[in-house]
Amino acid sequence: MSGHETLFGMQESVSSPTVPDAPTAPASPAAPVSRSLGAVRNFTADLLAERHPGTRPPSDVRQTCVLMFAAVPAYGFLAYLAGDRMLSGPSEDLVGGLRVLMVLAALVGLVLAALALPVRRGGDALCRAAQVTAVVGMGVAPAGLYTAARLADTPLLLAGLLVAAVTIIVNIALWSTGVRRWCGLGSPRISERDTRGSLGRWLRGKLGR
Repeated sequence: MSGHETLFGMQESVSSPTVPDAPTAPASPAAPVSRSLGAVRNFTADLLAERHPGTRPPSDVRQTCVLMFAAVPAYGFLAYLAGDRMLSGPSEDLVGGLRVLMVLAALVGLVLAALALPVRRGGDALCRAAQVTAVVGMGVAPAGLYTAARLADTPLLLAGLLVAAVTIIVNIALWSTGVRRWCGLGSPRISERDTRGSLGRWLRGKLGR
């Protein structure tokens, strides 16, 4: 009996071989990329989200956005003149300054235009970026005036004066109490009575003098 049982066990082992486990599929390399893209999309949506949905921006905020768009031609004109003077063959010590002036003027103008809508929507981070850009613009105007004085260039001097005037007004607008409250950079309580028309009154007072 023991011999028959041994033979029967050998037949079972031959008839049912051991099947190896299937190899585990490696993790898809696209998974971390998709998670990163999702995080970037969520971050971008948070930056561009409206802070006060359904609420019309105060007049200060609307006027500030118009001023930010109005600054683009002034910076563009200064960048164009700087590039034109750089290509006209100035002395070697002026080429580098003209190149930096051209790049900075173009960048500040483009960034201010791009951040006008986020300021209107009340984005706090992008509103702070607009304030920083406007402060950087305060350095572009003196650089343009200094370069114009070295070149004795009247059109470049006028462009520098125009940029200086526009930049001062844009900085006053972006750092006003109404805009800071709207973007959540000041007091979290927004009062339409406090924010309405203060920038307009300042401009009317300056132009009426």
